[in-house]
Amino acid sequence: MYTQNDLANDLEKKLSAGFDVFKISKFAFEIYQRHGLEITPPMDRILLSLMAMEEGEEFELTETEFLDLISELRIMD
Repeated sequence: MYTQNDLANDLEKKLSAGFDVFKISKFAFEIYQRHGLEITPPMDRILLSLMAMEEGEEFELTETEFLDLISELRIMD
């Protein structure tokens, strides 16, 4: 079972390479494809937000907002 904590850990690891909107968006899509059936509604909302970032500046999160999402995942788990 892929948990919210697993998702938070994976996103944190991706951030260790630097905050890059496009790489994070693509990574979120990979997670969504790999763990689709295990994703809870809150995880789904977060992943969809991250995937949408490459659709335009109006959808991009700042690094601080991204870190807040990771914290939110840990609280929900």
